[in-house]
Amino acid sequence: MDTLFNTHSTKLLAAMPEVKSLETQLAELNKLWGKITLIGKINSHNVASTILDDMNRTQNKFGVLQQNLTDSLLRENLQKLILDNASRAQVAIDLLIRNLFERTADVGFLATDNDIRVFLNQAQSDQGQIEFIENRLGEYVKKYSVYDEIIILDTQGKIRAHLDPGNQITASTDPLIQETLASQQAYVETFRYSELQANRRHSLIYSCKITETDQKNSRILGVLCLCFRFDDEMQGIFANLVSECNNEVISILNSEGRVIASSNEQIMPLKTYSDCYETSSLARFQRIDYIVNTRRTTGYQGFYGLGWRGQMLTQLDWAFKRDLSVKEGQEYKEIIDQSDSFPQDLKVIRKASSDINADLSLLVLNGQIASARRNAAEFMPVLEAIKQIGTDISSLFTASVNSLQEVTVMSSHLNNAGFLASLAVDIMDRNLYERANDCRWWALTSLFRRNLAKSEMSDVDTLEISEILSYINALYTVYTNLYVYNTQGIIVAVSNPQQLSLVGVKVNKSSGFRIDMDHANSQSYSVSSFSPTILYNDRHTYIYNAAITDLIDTDKVLGGIGLVFDSEPQFAAMLRDILPKKPDGSPMTNSFAVFTDRKGIILSVANHLHYCVGENLPIDDAYFKLKNGETRSMLIKHSGENYVLGIAASKGYREYKTKDNYHNDVIAFVFIPI
Repeated sequence: MDTLFNTHSTKLLAAMPEVKSLETQLAELNKLWGKITLIGKINSHNVASTILDDMNRTQNKFGVLQQNLTDSLLRENLQKLILDNASRAQVAIDLLIRNLFERTADVGFLATDNDIRVFLNQAQSDQGQIEFIENRLGEYVKKYSVYDEIIILDTQGKIRAHLDPGNQITASTDPLIQETLASQQAYVETFRYSELQANRRHSLIYSCKITETDQKNSRILGVLCLCFRFDDEMQGIFANLVSECNNEVISILNSEGRVIASSNEQIMPLKTYSDCYETSSLARFQRIDYIVNTRRTTGYQGFYGLGWRGQMLTQLDWAFKRDLSVKEGQEYKEIIDQSDSFPQDLKVIRKASSDINADLSLLVLNGQIASARRNAAEFMPVLEAIKQIGTDISSLFTASVNSLQEVTVMSSHLNNAGFLASLAVDIMDRNLYERANDCRWWALTSLFRRNLAKSEMSDVDTLEISEILSYINALYTVYTNLYVYNTQGIIVAVSNPQQLSLVGVKVNKSSGFRIDMDHANSQSYSVSSFSPTILYNDRHTYIYNAAITDLIDTDKVLGGIGLVFDSEPQFAAMLRDILPKKPDGSPMTNSFAVFTDRKGIILSVANHLHYCVGENLPIDDAYFKLKNGETRSMLIKHSGENYVLGIAASKGYREYKTKDNYHNDVIAFVFIPI
């Protein structure tokens, strides 16, 4: 920020009308002070010399303080903008990376689907076989709506099956095919134009080779390509981060600095080059100056993608307009004065201006006494005029500092708290969207369906189910255990070998299994209440369930699958990620965040030593009545301490909790000490 400030302070000042107005008013007062001093020297030779010299020194002190005030106001306004915009740039790239991390697991799992292997093992496939596999891919996309195309190719690049009827491709020589076949990695990630989706301007494709078995060096059968709905996903991310005006743009840059996604392509078209790799800078696009903030991803579980960055641009002549959502007045003055989180240099300036003005009043009083002794009545109006100017200058200082603290800085705190709470519930909804998809897709595993259809399963049958569950769990580490159960709710296989004792145990209704048994639709799923369960060592969690149906008679339920979500570390990590950070990356001291349900029951807490999962959050019941998607922020006193509180109610993600008949509202609370 220092480079930006030092290099462009003149432009920044011109873009801050209130600071510019203050500077102009102070300049006018100083000019008037000089004129009055000159009049005093001309008309009052008897007393003016020493007294006015002292007053000139006082004026110079005001002048030094004036420059400090202007610089501080410039810096604080700039700092607020940079923090707000850098946060949004960071969120844009990190939300995307979190989503794409899930895709890396999807492609690895789907590439080992036995039905796809059998399909590719055939030299030729008839229309019925192609329709079967394409219907299976269609079932996948019904659940994972983040994909707009899935393509299965043989080793020669021939398209054996795919999902998008508008895609007319039959064969491809796209280099990613050979790259995938030759790769020793679990997947290949490609973003560019691809003939695999010739009707798209660009594609984000996750590809993986399909082998005959899971054994190392197994014969390669072909390539699986999952085509991510990149533009659609970015539109959803951008919508929550930028206003509808044309004064700000958020974009994603590739590793070369080219724009690959933009919230406003009229201002920042795709392929535009940006060399703004600093945290903050001033750049010119289409003859307009923008404050630019660029952020690298913090990664997610070791995944960093293709080296992309998030970038936020705010038009300079609009960037520092006052936020009128916070009103000036005495509402926050006491809290601000007590708080260490507000700019100390501004408090010092306000105090110094008051002290200088007090000194000036003493000088005026001495001047009045000296004038009386020397019968210099003509000097009295000069003294009064200078005293008034000093008072006006001091009042301007105080008003400017108060305005910045109570409006600019406070609005930043309030906006940030609300934003972080909204981000927390968004991350949760996006994460649990994946869990609702996982259970439904894995329930369609053919081997599960064939083995459960048997009148009596052998040890080999249950071992096969366990091996597949273990393989899945190794890819999707957010679960402590996956289990398959029959129609009576008896667990027949588990993924976690440390929980083999659960085999033969009947799961109870609280796990969600009985609800699941009533639904044979491949799009249906059920979720347990958030409560302690033996399946999670008597701790609170959600269990996701989906019915396993017969391969032929899809209305016939054979059993189900249960996924035990590892809620304790997963939810706590989400909350820790959104807490405001100190320079060393640790959460701000005494800040904390909480997830609750509508009843105020704590689902998770981060950075608080005394609140526990399952207890009630001690706060006003009114806070639990927010509408879905609503965000609020306010100042509160909680447990005897002052906090800025941000609150947000979940609204769902894509079809999750919006169109799938699942209702489970979560409220996020973010407490930031002031």
